[in-house]
Amino acid sequence: MSPLIPKLLPLALLAALPALASESDPQATLATNEPTQTDLDAVKVVGLRQNGFTVPDSQTGPYRGLDMLDVPANINVVSRDLLDAQGATGLYDALRNVAGVVRQQQSGVAYDQLSIRGINLDNRSSYLFNGVLPFDNNVPIPMEDKERVEVLKGAAALYYGFVTPGGVVNLVTKRATVKPITSVSLSADDQGGSQVHLDVGRRFGAEKQFGIRVNAVDQNVHLPIDGDNGYRKMASAALDWDVNSRLSLHYDVERIRARITEQAAIVPPSAVNGVITLPSLPDASKLLSMKGKDTLSDATTHLLSGEYALNDAWTARFSAGQSVTRRDRWLWIFDNYNKTTGEGTVYGADQQGQEYTNTNVRGSVEGSFQTGPVIHHLQVGADANKLYQPSFNTYMYTAAQNMYDAVTITSLTRSPTGSKTTLRDRAFYEQTIRDSGVYAMDRMELGDRWQVIGALRYARYGTRQLNADSYNTSATTPSLSLTYKLSPKATVYASYVEGLESGGTAPSTAINAGQALPAAVSRQKEVGTRYRMDNGTLLSASVFRLDQASADTDDSGVYALNGQARYQGLEFSAQGNLTENFSAVVTGMLLDAEIAKATTATLEGNTPNNTPKRTASLFFNYRVPFLEGLSVSTGAFAMASRPIDDQNRASIPGYTTYIAGAAYATRLHGVPTTFKLNVENLTDKQYWSAAGSGQLAVGLPRTVNFNATFDF
Repeated sequence: MSPLIPKLLPLALLAALPALASESDPQATLATNEPTQTDLDAVKVVGLRQNGFTVPDSQTGPYRGLDMLDVPANINVVSRDLLDAQGATGLYDALRNVAGVVRQQQSGVAYDQLSIRGINLDNRSSYLFNGVLPFDNNVPIPMEDKERVEVLKGAAALYYGFVTPGGVVNLVTKRATVKPITSVSLSADDQGGSQVHLDVGRRFGAEKQFGIRVNAVDQNVHLPIDGDNGYRKMASAALDWDVNSRLSLHYDVERIRARITEQAAIVPPSAVNGVITLPSLPDASKLLSMKGKDTLSDATTHLLSGEYALNDAWTARFSAGQSVTRRDRWLWIFDNYNKTTGEGTVYGADQQGQEYTNTNVRGSVEGSFQTGPVIHHLQVGADANKLYQPSFNTYMYTAAQNMYDAVTITSLTRSPTGSKTTLRDRAFYEQTIRDSGVYAMDRMELGDRWQVIGALRYARYGTRQLNADSYNTSATTPSLSLTYKLSPKATVYASYVEGLESGGTAPSTAINAGQALPAAVSRQKEVGTRYRMDNGTLLSASVFRLDQASADTDDSGVYALNGQARYQGLEFSAQGNLTENFSAVVTGMLLDAEIAKATTATLEGNTPNNTPKRTASLFFNYRVPFLEGLSVSTGAFAMASRPIDDQNRASIPGYTTYIAGAAYATRLHGVPTTFKLNVENLTDKQYWSAAGSGQLAVGLPRTVNFNATFDF
């Protein structure tokens, strides 16, 4: 058993005791998913009840607690019900249900590197823990302790400062509910892997003022790649304390540990007359890397947050947290090969001592007041984040390998100097990034139908790196939106938002070497609509355009913000219970992305690398009415072709993968029990799953997973 699980067993037992002692109390067995409602209603945001695959409110950024009909932005929510129906355990498992989310560079064996709407997310700043704390996405992010996953697409500078304009991903943890929870899940797959998951939650105290939710996972990982085995362990606790009628405190801790051998990414061959001919797909079940040279990752996150009701109309919110990710990594790349025979070289990059620490504090005051006929919902806040990354070195090794007839590697040859910069020994130098700002947002209600939001943020950004010039910049960015309520169930909105990215400093090869560039400002326009059916099903659609600035060295040798990419498209989604027994999630995106301006004129008009013109997902769950407890599900995830580089010299083909599942809920000796069967990549499709950064990744073969969950 994982050493992490015993550490949290005392907390789990502590959580169970109050409920066991009060089994005769009928209030302890209320069947509801809502937190206890007390005088703290003025402080706490109590989410609306979710309906199947629909979560009707948001918990991300400045829209926290807002009904989705009133949110003037593209936010997609993956609910706990949907995660359970698909048996999702990883980040991409969840986000494949969101239009425009694409794997980038990696196959997802060790972690999920993603892009949204064609723009790569930053693993160090684009992922959030409970909406406020950035954490480093270089570990396998667990879904077992998450209540929902939200994606706020597009520029998000108002609340999150300097972050790529693709969007942010917010992971919201499970919390204790009035209904006691004691759940044990046992899983096994056809590759020999197994998992145990414990989930315990209780509200207790004279007024149910205390809450605790504990989750622990111990997984023995057997990938559908010959000999690629490892482990994944997680332990987390979410604690709540309603101190009095005004003050509520929350504390979250999560610990993740994982070990796995990363599959080698494949470098595309050199171009001939401006065209790259890709190799045939290798057997996805064969390991090209060296078993035993694993990636070991470890992440610990702490977050303290709270709310204090200043009076009936005004609330103060605060949070402070730290997330530390450590990784000893073996990165594998297959290159310098013969496309016909498959003979080539696998390069192992030994990167010990990687560390990423985000320390974040945030505070805000929000409340309502009225001026004449206008009702104002004002939010004023400040935040500061420090990202620290110490120095580490990369040491290169090589071995002979064949991508079509893989051999077991038993030894490596030290190779400090390779034919490419990426294949040589190199160093990353210690870096500290500080990002802080103040913001104000006024959401104004003009009668029953109109809503106007005006917001402004002043942000400062600075970076210090060993053996490099310091960089500091600041910017002020506005956002504006207008929402009109067509009816109590339908709204339309239009918005303009600006995003912030670091412009960086000019490299040593530029005439203006060391010069700090101003912040790169992205500008986004969006028009959208939402409709909520009588049963809670949510229909959404939007059209958008985002212009992203970029820096490059021009013909005169000056490094400047002189490039621009344009992303415009249409998105739609439908989520919820279409009938009493039929639930669905349907999403799609049509994207027209173009490099509009570049110092290399031949790039202009090209599609940015790894960017598909179309993505779509379908998932259906049917509860069989004539056999109580039985449900069946199926899904499809489609991706159009994607160029492998900005030169558009080759593209990986589009593909569609399928999943299928079944679940049966019954009682064993009085214990509610659910059996589940889920099949990933149902047709055992062979495909290129990702491109970008000069690498290609291969999709994983079919896997079959069986799960039994006991709710005591």
